[in-house]
Amino acid sequence: MISLAVKYRPQVFADVVSQDSIKTILQNQIESGDFKNAYLFCGGAGTGKTTTARIVAKEMNNGKGTPIEIDGASNNGVDNIREMIEKSKSKALDCKYKVFIIDEVHMLSTGAFNALLKTLEEPPAGTIFILCTTDPQKIPNTILSRVQRFDFKRIPTQQIVERHKYIIECENTEIIIENGGSQDAEHDIEWAIHEGIPVIEYEEEALEYIAKLADGGMRDSITMLDKVLGYSRDITLENVITSLGGSDYNQYFALLHTIVDGNTVGALQLTTKAHTDGKDLKLYIRNFTNFILDVVKYSLTNDIAITALPSMYEPKLSNASKCGQETLLNILEYMNTLCQEIKWETNPKPLIEAEMILLCQD
Repeated sequence: MISLAVKYRPQVFADVVSQDSIKTILQNQIESGDFKNAYLFCGGAGTGKTTTARIVAKEMNNGKGTPIEIDGASNNGVDNIREMIEKSKSKALDCKYKVFIIDEVHMLSTGAFNALLKTLEEPPAGTIFILCTTDPQKIPNTILSRVQRFDFKRIPTQQIVERHKYIIECENTEIIIENGGSQDAEHDIEWAIHEGIPVIEYEEEALEYIAKLADGGMRDSITMLDKVLGYSRDITLENVITSLGGSDYNQYFALLHTIVDGNTVGALQLTTKAHTDGKDLKLYIRNFTNFILDVVKYSLTNDIAITALPSMYEPKLSNASKCGQETLLNILEYMNTLCQEIKWETNPKPLIEAEMILLCQD
């Protein structure tokens, strides 16, 4: 079964979400024939770098030929790059331009980068290099000076949500057609539900939460959506949290209030419950620290959009922020220190319990 991330991977510029200025520049270069011999696409995972590189290769050759893709992580030696350089010297047989896409290019060795320098400066006629990386600071300046660089930004939460809605609509259309309905999915959705056909239903805040968890990465968000659908076709916030193993925010709110109230017994009981439930206590504390950071951010801005929490928790966030910034910052400092202290501990529970006792007595 093909994954949704592969099935709905953009094939044309119009389908690439966000990155408007980059798309405009590249489209203008392709239309005018004034494109460059070497590009560098930088940005976080899942922001569209490799996808855009493939589209560029396709558009340059009017849909003919196939770009040569190289994984820089597993082909990072001098010999690998020299082999690629030799291949670049021969003309493409089935298209005008021979396009090389080097993914994770920052993983190349120093020797490999040095071998690539001359070719990037004076590439063979009809050869285009597109380098993709999530870590541009690891690329030598000598390489950076020979490429045209594009920085892909993280995709806004709402644009990810809209893409999810589009995917769900397409999936529902397929389901309805397979079960004898028409191509008008919106018209037939009630009919399908009445007939017991397993169409996909969703809550807006559930899609928003998936998008927030992805932190601006479209591929990660669609992969998570796929996982949720494997659990249930009813995409509710509860089902998302259950299927993705998300944070138990209700427990975090409870833990915060026990600390603020100086309720040592309550804090120890909640810690013990997390341990008894089989949770990784290191991850539990790290997630609680991130939660406290979100409470602090909300207390400063009154904007839930800059936090990782679903919108349904805004009333609780508003109440938690009343604990006072000084108190919240003090807890945040304690938690940051605790995360470092338990990082290499094989049994972090005693240290965590000790910190909870000290926090409640502070």
